[in-house]
Amino acid sequence: MGVLVLGSLNIDLVAYLDRMPNSGETLHGKDLKTFPGGKGLNQAVAASRAGTETVMAGAVGNDPGAQLLRDLMASENIASGSVVTKNLPTGTAIIEVDDSGENRIIVFAGANGKLVSADILDTLLSSVSEPRIILSQLEIPMQTVEQVFFRAKAVGFLTILNPAPASKIGTSLLSAVDILIPNKHEASLLSGIEIVDLVTATTAGYKLLELGVNSVIITLGAQGALLVEKNETCYQKPFSIQPVDTTAAGDAFCGALAASMSRGNSAKDSLEFACVAGALAATKLGATPSLPTKAEICSVMQR
Repeated sequence: MGVLVLGSLNIDLVAYLDRMPNSGETLHGKDLKTFPGGKGLNQAVAASRAGTETVMAGAVGNDPGAQLLRDLMASENIASGSVVTKNLPTGTAIIEVDDSGENRIIVFAGANGKLVSADILDTLLSSVSEPRIILSQLEIPMQTVEQVFFRAKAVGFLTILNPAPASKIGTSLLSAVDILIPNKHEASLLSGIEIVDLVTATTAGYKLLELGVNSVIITLGAQGALLVEKNETCYQKPFSIQPVDTTAAGDAFCGALAASMSRGNSAKDSLEFACVAGALAATKLGATPSLPTKAEICSVMQR
């Protein structure tokens, strides 16, 4: 079994405050912390901790932050030989988190923005164990994701795309996606249907199927998640938690889903596992520090 995560690696600068500032307003923060992050790296850590062999493909800069990220991958048993170095700063995210656990994020691409398809060697694609799964996001160039996805599908990979940050996506890339995992905001943008409840989420899911993807999983935060496939839908109820920091909850969901599917489970059978992972991630501060292990996820599922 194996999961190849194609995506971003960032340094996260996280500011904690009582509430979000209004336009033009200055507030005193409560704390400032530095964490390894980036949607790609977060999802790779989530997949590895959720119990699958994980390979990371991406780009870092030529600065001290790059070594911090490489050290983290080594400590998390993530194969990082396909993380290339660019003559640019490592990607950086500035994150605000308020007392309710909600967040706002600004991402500076840095080296992530220069990752190209040629950086992902065919030898890497052939080295991933079966069943082969590739998971990506949109903090690297969309063209790179599309080109690598088509190459990966040609050698038998299942392709999973988390379309975040929210962006318009062409039908060419969508046609290369087996499973699309947007949150409700991203699904609304891509489908043109505002999601306010399960009915509108289902309608948006079927609209996205029409655009070329095989399956859609819409993550609904505190309302759970919805799987929409051609012949059926499946709703996963949320798990009751007290959120502290929701920064990596979506990444935990995606990484855990990929890990479960790498063990031969279907998307439907992996939904609860992924939802528990996302919920647990929201109960701790930071991105990578909050990502749960397989044992932690299974413990909640057995209650």
